[in-house]
Amino acid sequence: MLKKAERWLYRFRIPPFFQYLILTMAGVYVLDWLFPAFFLTYKLSFIRDAIFHGEIWRLVTFLLLPPYGNILQAALTLYFYYFVGTALEGRWGPRRFLIYYLIGALCAILSGLITGYTTNLYLNLSLFFAFAIQYPDFQLLLFFMFPIKVKWLAVFDGLLYLYFFINGAWADRIALIFSLVNLFLFFGGDIMNLITSSIRQWKRRQTFKRNS
Repeated sequence: MLKKAERWLYRFRIPPFFQYLILTMAGVYVLDWLFPAFFLTYKLSFIRDAIFHGEIWRLVTFLLLPPYGNILQAALTLYFYYFVGTALEGRWGPRRFLIYYLIGALCAILSGLITGYTTNLYLNLSLFFAFAIQYPDFQLLLFFMFPIKVKWLAVFDGLLYLYFFINGAWADRIALIFSLVNLFLFFGGDIMNLITSSIRQWKRRQTFKRNS
């Protein structure tokens, strides 16, 4: 199904778009910082009651919201999003990346319609999980000093997901589940194969220890 959708998109010229999405997020952050009385972030947020009262732009504009934090934190987060997203876009091509992003966006919208509110945070994190699957041994500098492979950061984020799922409200649980739909659609088979192969290796090691 995904391959058919990608072939259908070849009818259209789709240039890389994620860099412009990041630039828009940065622009929203700057405008919100310069003109706080306008409440731009609030006016772009996904709020179900407001959407049902006619503010339908919120169905899309929440995707443009920048990360929270001071200027340095926001800049680093946006750069990280840019790096991960453009790397995937370059590897897959803009059509497949668009399909991945649209599925994640639609799932975020659906979770927001169910719970009343949603953000683009989990959607952007799903890009990182996809990056970790594609480049598991890529090294990043944690705190600009400690080299760490992306796959271990993905494991840490996965544990955070599990913690939030167990201890969060039901709205958070729905958002977490829906944010992983695109990941499992694209990599479900690979993830299951990785899990089963890891279990088999663990069983073989245990058998070897018992017989040695």
